[in-house]
Amino acid sequence: MELLKIEQLLDKYWEGATSLQEEEQLKHYFNTQEVPAHLQATAQLFRSFSRESEHSYLDDHFDDELLGKIERSSAFSFSRYRKVFNMAAAISVLVISGIWLFSSNSSQVQPDLAYTENTYEDPQLAYEQTRQALLLVSSIMNEGTQHLEKLESFSEAQEKIKENKK
Repeated sequence: MELLKIEQLLDKYWEGATSLQEEEQLKHYFNTQEVPAHLQATAQLFRSFSRESEHSYLDDHFDDELLGKIERSSAFSFSRYRKVFNMAAAISVLVISGIWLFSSNSSQVQPDLAYTENTYEDPQLAYEQTRQALLLVSSIMNEGTQHLEKLESFSEAQEKIKENKK
C-alpha cells in the first residue's frame, strides 16, 4: 500500500504538482526505507538532494556582502559629475572647432594675401554670426545633457529601491 502511495507522489512530483510536505515525505521514504529495484535511480536522486541540503555553501553574511559590493560599485553617480561632463564637452567642442578652423584656414590661405577674408567690417554682423555659432554649440551640448538626465533618473530609482529594501 505504501509503495502505491509513493509511486503516486512520484508521478505528482515529476509533474511539478507536489507540496513541500509531500516532497519531504518522498525524501524521508527514499532515505529510510528499502527501495524496490525499479526506484533505485530515483532513490539516489532524493538521497543526493538530502546530502546537498545538509551542506550550506553560502554563509549567513553572503547577502550583506553582495549588497555591499553592489552599493560600492554603483556609488558612481552621473548626477554628481554633471557639471564636469558639461565642461569637458564644451572644452572638447572648442578644441575640435579650433583645430578644424586652423587646419582649414591654413590650407586655404595663400602667402601673399592678408588675413582679412574672415573678418567683418560691420560689428553688428560679426556679433550675429558669433551668436549663431554659440547657439549651435549650445544646442549640441544640450542634446548631450538629455542623455545624462536619463541616467540621473535611473540613479534616483536605484536609490529609492535601496531605501525600500532597508
